[in-house]
Amino acid sequence: MLNPPLSLLPQDLIDYLAEHVASLPFASEALHNLSLADPAFTEVCRKYIFRTLTLGYVWGTRSSVSTRLEKVKNIFDDKPLFANRVRKIQLLIAHQQNAWFFQNPRNNHPHGEDAITFISILQLLAKSPMPPSELHIEVMVYPMENPILIVEQLSQSFFSQTLTILHLSKCNNAPLPLFLLCPRLKEVCLDRVAAVEGYDKYPDEQCSGRVSPALEIFNYSDSQTVVKQMITPPSRFHTPVVLWSKLRVLTLCPQEREEMALLQPILDAACATLEELYLTNHHLDKCSVCSIE
Repeated sequence: MLNPPLSLLPQDLIDYLAEHVASLPFASEALHNLSLADPAFTEVCRKYIFRTLTLGYVWGTRSSVSTRLEKVKNIFDDKPLFANRVRKIQLLIAHQQNAWFFQNPRNNHPHGEDAITFISILQLLAKSPMPPSELHIEVMVYPMENPILIVEQLSQSFFSQTLTILHLSKCNNAPLPLFLLCPRLKEVCLDRVAAVEGYDKYPDEQCSGRVSPALEIFNYSDSQTVVKQMITPPSRFHTPVVLWSKLRVLTLCPQEREEMALLQPILDAACATLEELYLTNHHLDKCSVCSIE
């Protein structure tokens, strides 16, 4: 327990201290320690501790993701209210079979138990007063195993109604319908992402008849094939994949000639709204800024 005068700190100062600790390196461990220091910090630290739900680790093996799924499910089963604090889901997968937890468990898939666990976690999060609105997917060196299935499953989840921020990293075979399934999408970050080559096998409902999201923040690095398709979608798409007319912040890498070639059409579409243009080194590390009035 804290002794006076620390125990008499106003709530706004306690909130500030927790927010500062959450911004530090190794914040997770520091937040856990602070939450145990005194009950005054417990509740506010939990907001940051449970804000991001990470499934998988640096190497994202199937066993690590499976272990993490079971651990998370046990925590939420024991403390269901903790699920209400999750705002971001981060999927880290480094396995050639990287769509196993989107598989339909009724199809006797070898990883069906993991799929059931993952679906039960999503169902619990869907009951939250404020379901997660941010999704990060990192697939390392492998292409998305079954992008059509992933789009289908995500479109049937709460993400289709809540997702406003989407980050894709090291994803090969990333499908354009990922953007169309989220009409409220405002921010997209692409880092080393490659596009799907063809959409002939994609169902019509994934490629047309959807509301195009109006992006406000767009970051991209080494993702030329996807960005090119976002600017000029393949003929399979009857509506724009995204709208650029409300874009306020744009980040790209000037060291890559192909990326710079894609800048002009985005600037033309966003000329009335663009406020900030960031030029970065590889992998979205800011190095210089150009502000546009």
